[in-house]
Amino acid sequence: MKIFSYEDEPEITMDPETRRSLVRQLLGPDAPPAWCELVEALAILAPAHNNDISPLDCTPGELTVCAQPAGVPITEIERLEEIGFHVAHGEEDFSSTRFGSA
Repeated sequence: MKIFSYEDEPEITMDPETRRSLVRQLLGPDAPPAWCELVEALAILAPAHNNDISPLDCTPGELTVCAQPAGVPITEIERLEEIGFHVAHGEEDFSSTRFGSA
């Protein structure tokens, strides 16, 4: 159960299938699926950014993206969870152990 809430849920910035298609075009047909999913996740999170200078934080085993969960539509948060990003750190950003190196 998520404890953050939405009074006025943000709009999805791009149709998810269109975004996936654009990521595939950008990275090429031979790009590994993990790379495509990482770029897709960053594209979802970019509109909700909360740090223009250092948008990513890398620690052993974890990658954190500085983006406000309240700025991401719930359906997009569900997609981020499928990819491997979860709301973290007092609900102020997103983190992934999938993309962080140990």
